Amino acid sequence: MEIPTTLFLLISLVLLLPQLILSTVYEPDFFFSKCSDKFGNYSNNSPFKKNLHNALASISSRSSTRTQVSDYGFYKASSGEEPDRANVKALCRGGVSLELCRICVRNSVRRILQTCPSQKEGAGWYGDCQIVYSNNSIDGEISVAGATQTLFSTNRAPDARGFNEALRELLDGLREKAASGSCIRKSASGDVKLQAPNTTYTIYGLADCFPDMSSLDCDVCLSRLQSKIPNCCSGSTGARLIATSCQINYEIHPLYYSFLSASDRAIFTSNTICHPDLGSFHHLLLLNFQ
Repeated sequence: MEIPTTLFLLISLVLLLPQLILSTVYEPDFFFSKCSDKFGNYSNNSPFKKNLHNALASISSRSSTRTQVSDYGFYKASSGEEPDRANVKALCRGGVSLELCRICVRNSVRRILQTCPSQKEGAGWYGDCQIVYSNNSIDGEISVAGATQTLFSTNRAPDARGFNEALRELLDGLREKAASGSCIRKSASGDVKLQAPNTTYTIYGLADCFPDMSSLDCDVCLSRLQSKIPNCCSGSTGARLIATSCQINYEIHPLYYSFLSASDRAIFTSNTICHPDLGSFHHLLLLNFQ
């Protein structure tokens, strides 16, 4: 979806600036959402609605307190028994500060109920986080029908061919590093510097997957998104490509990581042991392609 440069810059600013406006009493609209009745709808008094509210409440509660997993921006909860079981998970983008992450998750919990008031499956995205729920299993990779989107800048790189080659190399590396993550975080960020006629600039990239996905599924998900770039965004100086289980973002201005506090930076860059139920250890991988 091509969007005007002014609108793209506005979206970029929303993604970059600390959004204190995201308070506990105001939930802005998702910039993209998808509600699916593939698995049916639910009524006001149905067991599924009660279970969905319980699962969302659990996610919201966890985002209000510090736990080993929540400190890495990944939340997952289920409530009820089949066939009325409700499953929810939320993920913050790599590099988002812990405070903004928690605010975003709590807002998404409230907003998803308003956005998808009766469907048994839905997903929503803010600049800082995403949320997905279903009455079907959400372990590992999940795909909500139609929940893919591409936003890109109409600004063109001064050397489109060189830009595309450098971007491909950067995203190849980020995809590999993100997919090699584990239960806490499958995320990688990095940058590459380019010399163009009369100017030097840097491409900053970020790749994220739900951390409960397998390495192969993460790699495949990111590969699918990356394969869209030649047709949608070739030579564009910035884009955000999203799917239910993964996303890619690249810009010619710094992404989140530069804005993390010292304490958040330590959490995102130090090895941390997973919860015993979740597996091995992982750290957010920071790349700098020179």
